[in-house]
Amino acid sequence: MKLRTQLALGLALVALVIIGLAGVVIALRIQQQDLAQVDQDLSTRAAKVRVDACKPGAEDRSSLAAGSQTLVRVLSDGVVISQYGDTLPGAIPVPTTGFSTVLIGDERWRSYAENVPCGQVQILDSLMPVDERLAANAQVIAGVAGAATLLVCLGVWLVAGLVLSPLQRLRAGAARIRTGHDLEHRLPPVRRPQEVAELSATLNEMLDGLQTSMLATRRFTADAGHELRTPLASLGIDLESLRRNPGLPVEQRFAMLAAMTREHARIVELLEGLQTLARGDAGALPAHAPVDLGELVAACVAQARKRHRATEYRLSIRPGPMIDGWVEGLRLAVDNLLDNAAVHGAHRVDVTLTAGAVSVADDGPGIPAELRDEMKRRFVRGPETRAVGSGLGLALVDQQVSLHGGTLSLGDSPTGGLMATITLPTAGG
Repeated sequence: MKLRTQLALGLALVALVIIGLAGVVIALRIQQQDLAQVDQDLSTRAAKVRVDACKPGAEDRSSLAAGSQTLVRVLSDGVVISQYGDTLPGAIPVPTTGFSTVLIGDERWRSYAENVPCGQVQILDSLMPVDERLAANAQVIAGVAGAATLLVCLGVWLVAGLVLSPLQRLRAGAARIRTGHDLEHRLPPVRRPQEVAELSATLNEMLDGLQTSMLATRRFTADAGHELRTPLASLGIDLESLRRNPGLPVEQRFAMLAAMTREHARIVELLEGLQTLARGDAGALPAHAPVDLGELVAACVAQARKRHRATEYRLSIRPGPMIDGWVEGLRLAVDNLLDNAAVHGAHRVDVTLTAGAVSVADDGPGIPAELRDEMKRRFVRGPETRAVGSGLGLALVDQQVSLHGGTLSLGDSPTGGLMATITLPTAGG
């Protein structure tokens, strides 16, 4: 059953119960008022009757109450000594003092009895008008409750259709996405009600994340398949050569093993770089935290000196404000700049840190100005470079800096090579 139908039936049922209970309470209250009026009439009549109830000739007054659905009796020791009024359709029970309701035949009567000197006076009044009014009220209540239930059901059905129409649009949009597998499609924007608008915005944010993750996965798969094909083929050729030629000279065998080791290292480096890029593309990043950039750059330079002992690293740090980011991403960016400078430079690397900016300048051949933007792309290497690498270094730096809201710029180094500068927003800036 649809939600619209459930709401209509549920609220209609609630309305039926509420209106029915209210009607029953009102009808019972009216009946109590009617009974109180009957009791008041009986008390008034009793006050008039008790004066001459014991006097002879009471039977002569029978015509006074004829047709009024009233009966007056005077009893002595339970025996009727006189009565006047209507003839009742059945036996009359022995009266009890005060007010009571008795059943005579199939009709209810209201009885009032009190003691007089000669015995007891009983006045009975038919409750048929009260019962008929109660039955009429019950019919009115049933009709009103039924009509109100239908009106509520119809009203809720119409209102629920208007309220739920945004959900219907969201469902139709989701069905199109599911059927067409269209990563670019988004659910229609909704302004109200607020809950549906928030649901639409949340689902669109989720679709953005799914699209980003899917595109990152596709790009990783394509890049890995393209870039790993050559080193894996080279490894396969060398392994097949070793298998078919077990008698190769030791020098040639060592040369092939050294080449296989280099290819293996290249594959590992490619995979690590691609995984890092894929995580960045998918936004799988930890929460930001304050980072002391000066401390981080100093630690990176110390490690780079151990990796590249033939390169002279000169460090100049001017303390500045903290950086809002994640340590691993910033360290990855700085490490890649330091490694690139050592691999592609000659002997000297100057590292300068100012407020929110890190510059790494080498004394190598540099990069022509027209190729600098191209060098930030993945798997792009300089036209004349001979250094071993994957072509992912500057792409990794550019990605991590962009994720931190910063920029990477390439320019000329004062020592003749390339100067790479990353600029990052400071915490609270």
